[in-house]
Amino acid sequence: MKVHIGILLGCLCLNSAATHSKTIPAQLGQKHNYEDATKLINVWLSAQKDYENIPSIMGVVVKDQKVLWRGAFGKANVEADVPISSNSLTSVCSTSKVFTATAIMKLVDDGKINLDDKVKDILPKYAVLQKFPSAGVVTVRSLLSHASGLPRDTDHAYWSGPAHNFPTETELFNSLSKLTTLRTVGSDIGYSNIGYALLGLIVEKASGMTYKDYLESNLFTPLKMSNSVVEMQSSTYGKQHAIGYTAPNRQRQRSRANFYQTKALQGASGISTSVDDMAKFFKWQFRLLGTSQTELMKASTLKSMYDTQASTTRNEYDRGFGYEVSTDKQGNRWIMHGGTCPGYVNYIKLDVTNKIGYAILVNANRVNTPLYVKGLIEILKRSQSANGTETLNENLGPELAQYTGFYDLKPWNSEYYVASWGEDLMLMYLPATSLKYALYQYRHVSADTFNLVVDGEMTDEKIEFIRDDHGRVIKVKNGGNYHSKIK
Repeated sequence: MKVHIGILLGCLCLNSAATHSKTIPAQLGQKHNYEDATKLINVWLSAQKDYENIPSIMGVVVKDQKVLWRGAFGKANVEADVPISSNSLTSVCSTSKVFTATAIMKLVDDGKINLDDKVKDILPKYAVLQKFPSAGVVTVRSLLSHASGLPRDTDHAYWSGPAHNFPTETELFNSLSKLTTLRTVGSDIGYSNIGYALLGLIVEKASGMTYKDYLESNLFTPLKMSNSVVEMQSSTYGKQHAIGYTAPNRQRQRSRANFYQTKALQGASGISTSVDDMAKFFKWQFRLLGTSQTELMKASTLKSMYDTQASTTRNEYDRGFGYEVSTDKQGNRWIMHGGTCPGYVNYIKLDVTNKIGYAILVNANRVNTPLYVKGLIEILKRSQSANGTETLNENLGPELAQYTGFYDLKPWNSEYYVASWGEDLMLMYLPATSLKYALYQYRHVSADTFNLVVDGEMTDEKIEFIRDDHGRVIKVKNGGNYHSKIK
C-alpha cells in the first residue's frame, strides 16, 4: 500500500503557474471554507472517540466574538446512555488555575491585595520552612507564576485512587508545616498545586467570601457562564456533569473513576465547566484586548497575565500569571494551560495576538488533548488561503458528494475519509492523533481522476475513483491499491 509520508499540504489558493484556476479577491470570494473544515473536524474527532474508546470529546474554536466550530461527541454517562453536549460540564482539573489567577488579578485590580504581599501576612497559618531565607519570601506574585519554590504537592496522595482524599484547609496547613521550600523564590519555575491551593485561600481571605462563592458571583455570573461551578456536585454527576473514566486497560476498556471533591485544593483543581462556557471566557478576553476599557478588570491587568513573569532553563514554557506563555516565529503571543485529574483531561490554547482560542475537554484519562488542539489549529489553518484570497476552479468538475465517504484500508491501515474541500477533495487517514501526515488534498483533472496538491500546486500523483455498473462510486485506486467504499 502506498503511504504518503513527509508530504505537507499547502493552502487552498493555487500558485499562479497552476492551470484551470482563477484567483478571486477575498472581498468578492469570501468563503473561508469553515463549513468543510467543520465537517472534517467532526469526522476526525468522532472517529478518534471510537478508536481510542473515549467516552466523550468536546471542543470549541473561537475567533474574537465568533464561534468557528463547536462539537460534542459521545456520552457523559456511558452506563446510563446519557449523551454529551456542548453544555455538559466536566472537571477542567489544573486549568482551574487560570480561573484562580483571574480571580486574584481582579482582587489586585480592586485594591484588595497586592502582588508583592507576603503569603504569611495574608495567611497566618502558612508555615512552610523557607530553606533559603536570604533569597526572599513567598509572595502572591511568586505563587501566580509558579516561582515560589514550593513543592508540587503535599503528602496526602490525593491523586491516588480509589479514595482521592483531598485535604481540608486544616489538613493542608498541617501538611505545609512539615514541608520545606525546594529552591529560592524567583530562581526557576516549579509547578505547584500547593501554590494555587494557597491562592484559592487568599481569594477567600481578601474577598471575605468562599472561593466558590467569589468565583461564581464575580466571574461566572458576569460572563454568563451558567454551566460553570466550583466543586463537582453529586446531584448533577452523571447527568449534567459528565462522569470521569480511567485510562484504558490492555483490552482498551475504561472503567468509571471515583467521584471526589477537591476541598482545600479548589484553587488548583476544583472547577468544572463546559465548552460553551469556555468560549464565553475566551470571548471576554478577546473583547478586552486592544482596548483601554474595564470589564471585570482593566485591560492592562489582563494583558499582564500574558507577560513572562518567570522563566526556566529547562525545556518548558515560560510562565505568566496562570498561563504558560510563548511567542511564535511570526511574533504571535500564545497562552495555554492543560489539566489532568482522576477521570478528566483538557487543554486550552489562545493566540491572543490574532484573538483565536481553542479548547478540548475529555472525560477520560490517557488522552493527548494538546495534540487534538494542534489538529484543530492545523485543519482551520488549511481552510484559509495564505494571502487573503480564495481560489476556485474554472472547470468545477463533477459533484464532489459522490466521492465523499469512508474507504477501507485493511489489512495495512484502518480507513480514510474523503471529504469535499472547497472545489477539491481532502483525504484524511484514520485514526490520526496527529494530522501532520494524515491529510492530503486532491484536485480534479479529468473524469474521476484527481491529482495531489502540495503547497498549492498539483503534482503527478493521482487517485482514481471506480464506479459500478450503475455509475455509483464503489472504490478508489490509490498508488496501485484499490480501497472499497464503506459508506
